[in-house]
Amino acid sequence: MSTLSELTSKADYIASKNNHLKSQWHTYQNSLIQAITTSNKKINHEFTCSEEQDIRFTLFNHFSVSIHLSDDFYSQDVIYSLNMTPASEEPDFIAFAHAKLSEDGRLDGTVDIRDKNAVQEHYLNKISAIYQCLFDSLHNNQPVLPQLEKLLIQA
Repeated sequence: MSTLSELTSKADYIASKNNHLKSQWHTYQNSLIQAITTSNKKINHEFTCSEEQDIRFTLFNHFSVSIHLSDDFYSQDVIYSLNMTPASEEPDFIAFAHAKLSEDGRLDGTVDIRDKNAVQEHYLNKISAIYQCLFDSLHNNQPVLPQLEKLLIQA
């Protein structure tokens, strides 16, 4: 049987680890938002406020991308998802990519979350598939939605 002291110690450890991860998540959010909003790259991309714990960007004034940590407790899984519903309906974000946020402040083991340029490049690599689908659809005069649906990770 555990003593109150042991449980308190374990609770402190768990809370500390979880708080540290949340701090890393906030650092990543700030780095990405600052990198995108101060960028002079013309990618038809803008930051939009969200009332959730995610970051949202709108592409071409139409496609909404959400980035958030998985809902699991102490999850290090960063989920990149795309809203697949029309603007008139409730958003339905479906994952198209993942990254891992480590305790030492790195994405996918290599990207320092304090390095705004590296964070931006990592993010742009994640969303480049969306741009490619849009480009291919428009270039081939094909509907966009079926192409985008091919990107989505099926549960």
